[in-house]
Amino acid sequence: MSGLFERILAAHGGVERWRQLDAVMAVVSMGGMEFTSRFQAQPLRDSEVTASTAGPDVSIAGYPRAGVTARFQPSRVWLQADDGTVLEERTAPGTVFHSPRHWFWWDALDVTYYCGLTLWQTLCMPFLLLREGCGVEELDKLTLNGERYYRLSVRLPCDIPSLTPELTLYADATGLLRRIDSVPRLYGSVLRVGQVLEDNEECDGLVLATRRRSMTAMPGGHLVSGVSLGWMDLGDIRAVAA
Repeated sequence: MSGLFERILAAHGGVERWRQLDAVMAVVSMGGMEFTSRFQAQPLRDSEVTASTAGPDVSIAGYPRAGVTARFQPSRVWLQADDGTVLEERTAPGTVFHSPRHWFWWDALDVTYYCGLTLWQTLCMPFLLLREGCGVEELDKLTLNGERYYRLSVRLPCDIPSLTPELTLYADATGLLRRIDSVPRLYGSVLRVGQVLEDNEECDGLVLATRRRSMTAMPGGHLVSGVSLGWMDLGDIRAVAA
């Protein structure tokens, strides 16, 4: 097993702590060009999110309106009223998500699918790395703007839905993640995107970046600053013990 892989897990709370959990909760806001270009200005505003550690299963309370919870699972997304009534649903959402309409306009179920994918990966990254079928390979170190990054290539397991089959993790010497690069299908699988991770906080024994900004990544690793493709802010992070 890669030494960097082990440092990353340890820096974010450690394998033992993560395996004690059933879920991770957080208050989340999300926005950026990836939403506004599809007529969704800022879909999540201080929304309470619960992500299961057992697998991709996310609930977003209060979206798309008060009294409704958006639910994400790989094979289904749905909107559920507080009394349990299913208001809208879509099966096989990943297949539908890649239709031509989705380049120009998203509805509430599309937002649920995209945010569900993104938030599970964000809140449960150690479980993704530890999942059977996930492949990791340590890459050469890279120095950008005077900072040295330790990089880990991650090939996602086939049973995990994702907008990209591979990630490149950038960590500092202690193993804290500073950036995540990918080539999302959202941009036609041609644009490389770097998500910058800032303001790490320790919450219930977990360490997560609470401020995340996505920008275009150029050849050589430099980011195009000033234009945010997407942003995410996390607060009130809580661990739900098994």
